[in-house]
Amino acid sequence: MPVEHPDPLAFKAWLQAEAMAAGFAAVGFATCEPFSSEEERLQAWFDEGRGALLPYLEPATLLDPRELWPQAATALVGFFPYARPDAIPGAAEGSLKLSRYLWGPDYHMILKPRLTRLLEAAQARWPGLVGRVCVDTAPLLERQLAARSGLGWQGKHTLLIAGKDGSWGFLGVLLLSVDLPPDPPFDTEHCGTCTACLEACPSGALEPFRLDPARCLTTYTIETEAEPPPEVTAALAQSRWAAGCDACQEACPWNRAPIWGDPVLWGGSSPLHTLAAEDLPRGAAQWRKRIRRTALRRVRDRHWRATLVRILGS
Repeated sequence: MPVEHPDPLAFKAWLQAEAMAAGFAAVGFATCEPFSSEEERLQAWFDEGRGALLPYLEPATLLDPRELWPQAATALVGFFPYARPDAIPGAAEGSLKLSRYLWGPDYHMILKPRLTRLLEAAQARWPGLVGRVCVDTAPLLERQLAARSGLGWQGKHTLLIAGKDGSWGFLGVLLLSVDLPPDPPFDTEHCGTCTACLEACPSGALEPFRLDPARCLTTYTIETEAEPPPEVTAALAQSRWAAGCDACQEACPWNRAPIWGDPVLWGGSSPLHTLAAEDLPRGAAQWRKRIRRTALRRVRDRHWRATLVRILGS
């Protein structure tokens, strides 16, 4: 006896409603075809050595979601807002700056369970369905998938701009093994002649629609313990970004009135955001206590101390 499945259009509408109920501000659906139009640009980026400090990236996998997961047919992509108007890095007197995405619990611990529950509910409705949850730890072109699903465009700062909702949002992806009707792609960009993000970058890491990780402050405060070049060290000291960097997003006109994250979910600031620089934790035990269950868990205490020395000089 053949297995009966829901109508694909009705199933898609149900998935979208459930994802929105789980806290996503916008949800779109895309095919999982290879990103052929990105191949030349991405290969040039790698050939120029831009990925040297990010060894987990590999162009073949990035360009084809099915290289990551062969069963992928449809991608559900959700935009999950996290910033709050009262969470302003460096606002407290004498404090250093930590990116807004670090103000609160580790987003992986929030988004992954929500997408996993969505997948389990979907499997109960569609027998035989399988899926894979991806929240920025898989080699996937999430921003391109988001644009393909109609959520927005990749701005000159390389981040997804979800129109009037701005760019302060995480992208969560649920790869599904069934073909569902895709949404119209967002195939235009609306940055125009604006160069605010490029001019705001403290270290000159940005060109239009291109990022050089070797000059990006986030690379050296989050991704790698490698010694930054002198110009990046100088930018760290001048800008006082101790973990990540929001300068390009702060300057973006599309973030003048963005959609804000849930303050109950993301909670308040921690001493890392409010203490004067000289009072910040420097010992391993103190550091582990402060970063528990936050996205800073991946940063070792020695890495944190090295960043403080680069910013404060001692």
